[in-house]
Amino acid sequence: MSQTDLASPQVDFSNDLVNLTVHRKPACRVEFHVKTGEKLISQARKMAIKAINKEVSFPGFRPGKAPEEVILKKYPNDIDKQLHKSLADLVYVEAQKLARIPLLNNNAQISFDMKSKTATQAELLFSFETEPVIPQIDKTLFKPQAVNRLEVGETQINEAVKQMLFFFAEWKLVEDRPTQAGDYVMIDLDTIDGEHVERVFNHIRFEVSPERMANWMRSLVIGSKTGDVLEGMSEPDDDASEADRNEFKPKKVRVTVLKVEEASLPAIDDEFAKKVGAVDVAQMYKTVSDLLNKQAEEKVSGQLREQINTFLSTQYPFDLPLSLVEAEKKQRLSEMMQDPKAKTAWQKMSQEERKTQEQALADEAAQAVRLFYLSRQIVRDANVPVTHKEVQYEAVALLQSNGTRDVEVDRIPREVYALAFSKVILAKAQDFILEEKA
Repeated sequence: MSQTDLASPQVDFSNDLVNLTVHRKPACRVEFHVKTGEKLISQARKMAIKAINKEVSFPGFRPGKAPEEVILKKYPNDIDKQLHKSLADLVYVEAQKLARIPLLNNNAQISFDMKSKTATQAELLFSFETEPVIPQIDKTLFKPQAVNRLEVGETQINEAVKQMLFFFAEWKLVEDRPTQAGDYVMIDLDTIDGEHVERVFNHIRFEVSPERMANWMRSLVIGSKTGDVLEGMSEPDDDASEADRNEFKPKKVRVTVLKVEEASLPAIDDEFAKKVGAVDVAQMYKTVSDLLNKQAEEKVSGQLREQINTFLSTQYPFDLPLSLVEAEKKQRLSEMMQDPKAKTAWQKMSQEERKTQEQALADEAAQAVRLFYLSRQIVRDANVPVTHKEVQYEAVALLQSNGTRDVEVDRIPREVYALAFSKVILAKAQDFILEEKA
């Protein structure tokens, strides 16, 4: 029997013990419709009598040694119940010998229904989840779209160095004059729509300069002092692109000036370079350049990998086990609720908004499960090695990213290993597809 045959909606099997019809249902559910005869029923009856015999005791007989006719006469209902279970076990084993359809995992549940039973024949229905049938994947169909690499030149490097200077800046409160160009203002920013006020920025510092602040905000804060509450309209800058202008929606805003400061920045010299871990200024600039170029490459790689994810998800649709999608959705919702801001936002949602959010989580969960199976298939077909060390390293990185400092590798939870394995094989599959495009 081929894989294609097993993926068919209905397949028939038979041997001298059972007649089996396999039905493939949506969401990777499988139904076994099985008819069996007197041989298995008789065997199941003997098993049932033996099982009940071990559970009861009679004077003058050791446990399990009472005559069968006594057990049959005294415990007919118990034997009948046990007979159903014993027969189901025997029939399922025989059916699987023919169909060879694996359960989804070790936790998968098998339900059964005894449709009919007499002394000589029985009909049973089994239902369980199995692994999805993965389509054949052709990586040559992936056509990457061009990705713009972030520019890394003198301007970007100087800007990064300037940002480093701010870590060592000396700040002085401005209290004896109004805000002017070159100052730094700490503000709260709210948008106002009728009675509705929404906080956009909370305690954010801006440099009062054309490079750091939109023209409308700069015009608003220049001349202000600490404690002033300013209202105005946000609008695009004069040099904004046509696309930005079309996308921009002017809004009434309220700016609260929390404080005004001047910054005294250190000189860019070898002493400063040493503070940031470099030998001298030349090495510092080279390190910054290397870091920015690495970040630019990682961003390109990340966008290409997202293209691969989209390609795989859309090009190769297939049924997914509902239990896995639901478990993934539940996990994502649990993680979301651990974020105080997300939890507060959830509590404020209407019933309709929560349904929308839950659907988004379900879609994300389905894509994650689908990508797992597709990437695993790619890695298997291409014989790409995945080592325990690689998975362990990723598991440690996951825990550290969540704040765990000293990770004991022999105590890493199984669910963390499972997530790490998923991440590793997805990256391996992505690398395998990208090799052809390099």
